[in-house]
Amino acid sequence: MVRRRSLSAFVLLAAVASAQDELGLGKMWTFERPPLAYLEREYGFRPDQRWWNMVRLASLRFGRGCSASFVSPKGLILTNHHCTRGNIAQVQGDSDWVRDGFVARGLEDEVRLPGLTVQQLVRMTDVTAELNAGIDGGMNADEVAATLTKNGDALLARVREDRPEYEPQLVKLFQGGIWQLYEYRIFDDIRLVMAPHLQISHFGGDPDNFVYPRYAIDFAFCRAYVDGEPADTADFHLPWSDGPEQGELVFLTGNPGGTQRLLTKAQLEYERDARYPRVRALIDNRIEILRGFAKASPQREKELRTTILGLENGQKLYRGEHAALLDPAFMQRKEAAERAFQSRAASSGHDGARIWQRIAELMTEKTALEGPRSFHGAGGLPLLLRGLAMLEFAATGDERAAQEARDIVCRRDPVQEAFFADHWQRARDWLPADDPVLRAVLGSDEPEAATGRLVTTSRLGDAEFLELLLADGGAAIAESDDPALVIARVLRPAMAANRAAAAAIEAAEDRLGAELAGLLFEVYGNEVSPDATFTLRISDGRVLGYPYNGTLAPWRTSFHGLFARHAEFAGDHPFDLPDGWLLAKDRIDMQAPVDFVCTVDSTGGNSGSPVIDAHGRLVGLLFDGNIESLANEFLYGERVERSVCVHPASIVEALRKVYHAQRLLREIGR
Repeated sequence: MVRRRSLSAFVLLAAVASAQDELGLGKMWTFERPPLAYLEREYGFRPDQRWWNMVRLASLRFGRGCSASFVSPKGLILTNHHCTRGNIAQVQGDSDWVRDGFVARGLEDEVRLPGLTVQQLVRMTDVTAELNAGIDGGMNADEVAATLTKNGDALLARVREDRPEYEPQLVKLFQGGIWQLYEYRIFDDIRLVMAPHLQISHFGGDPDNFVYPRYAIDFAFCRAYVDGEPADTADFHLPWSDGPEQGELVFLTGNPGGTQRLLTKAQLEYERDARYPRVRALIDNRIEILRGFAKASPQREKELRTTILGLENGQKLYRGEHAALLDPAFMQRKEAAERAFQSRAASSGHDGARIWQRIAELMTEKTALEGPRSFHGAGGLPLLLRGLAMLEFAATGDERAAQEARDIVCRRDPVQEAFFADHWQRARDWLPADDPVLRAVLGSDEPEAATGRLVTTSRLGDAEFLELLLADGGAAIAESDDPALVIARVLRPAMAANRAAAAAIEAAEDRLGAELAGLLFEVYGNEVSPDATFTLRISDGRVLGYPYNGTLAPWRTSFHGLFARHAEFAGDHPFDLPDGWLLAKDRIDMQAPVDFVCTVDSTGGNSGSPVIDAHGRLVGLLFDGNIESLANEFLYGERVERSVCVHPASIVEALRKVYHAQRLLREIGR
């Protein structure tokens, strides 16, 4: 019986997958261009305007990198625990709410999270014509960029004056083929309501990250306040449900941070051969450095914990995405999609070969620039940053540069210095041995010794010495032999040259991307979705398991599996359950779902996104994707690629059986 249900689900998946566009651009639809014909054709689903408006207004951009949703009439917000950890760490004081959890028993106990905002998209306007006003085919890349900047600044200034209650943002879609003006209502009084234990939200730790079957209950509740009272969200919140069924149509609404599906094969080869190797080495080394410092003391571990967790997530993400780019079969899929596009363009009377060829030439230049652009820099060391600001003051007399130099904090920091030494260790792999900047920093020393020499001999960290050098308007700076200034004199022109070269490549790449996007519209029309831009999107999919490791991954997991995984690893970290959960074991419904998977299109930034059903009810909370889904960064697929979501039943079990959060249960109608 179970097998028959599973097989029917995979037949359904095949039918859905066959409808995907041949370019692999995915299903991150914008709200101003909803795919109405596609939804009716694929699912027979025809939502009215009220449905679109309610879903849009209930969906939020959370902080600087996550998503969320309103889930009660009184401003209650649901998001992921991992989206709030950094904010909680800032306000927990001597307590350890990140590790041990937090429950506000009443409104008066809800804790404000300073600096955190959520943004609600309230207006959308196509401003493509206004942004492109004055641009003609005879302009070079710099002139086009300058005109776009001028037009955009004027538009934003006018909107801020006309509607000061909203925050405007210009959104570039299809690499500049379309420009949208989005206007947001900003909620800036956000308070923590409830967060579970770190270990239940992060159960399985790094080994289970980007993996399924999964048993993490990654959720947290906050609340938006307006004028000191809970925000009135009666007209735009998502009603709570019991969760989805296998095969059910669901939607994801959130703010995917960025995808690269419109990039050409040549651009992906640059990513594969240059950017990903560099970034992966940086992340790997920083994790190793921070783990070493964290071992020094429990207090140091507490300070560095959220940073290490974030880097570990990035490490696995970059490994998975890079693995896709290194896979010949994957690159063949991309090449086939590109050939299909070119063939359709040619059959429609368009010759786009020049665009692809010019982009390939640019990527050769960009790859060659990767080392200098990335490593000709201050490496995050305040002494060098201050030296660069002082040279700017000496060259221009601009008092803002002098004040910038004063504002840079130059105290000794072992972590900062370790990062700086690592920067130059990696630089030796990317720069020629006779590179003048490399020679200026290292001399004949190893990176660690050179770092020690610089931070112990430079006097730029001395406020009195700084003022002496700034006092005469620049002559003393020009004459100083302080080692940080000596290095900065070599560094400054190199940085300027690299910036100019990179800007020229980027401007040309943007212009060609916009041309490619224009060709895309002419060939494929409107039934394609743009790359992610950390702005609101809606994606459709089905709740479905998938084949893996020679067996089947179930569409949902259960508390049976959670406690079994704890037992199978003998409670060893990161498969250890918190004591409060172990004590509640006999009260928990072991058959209740914990997590589930579906075929909605997601990426980084979608963390905390609500999963909703056709009635606009909350049926899940996205927090991850499986390892196969990482390839969706560049080419969308849904054969075995899945988004991983918290089932609402597991949140209810947690609130009722472990945290005794009756007030919250009443508010969400459970």
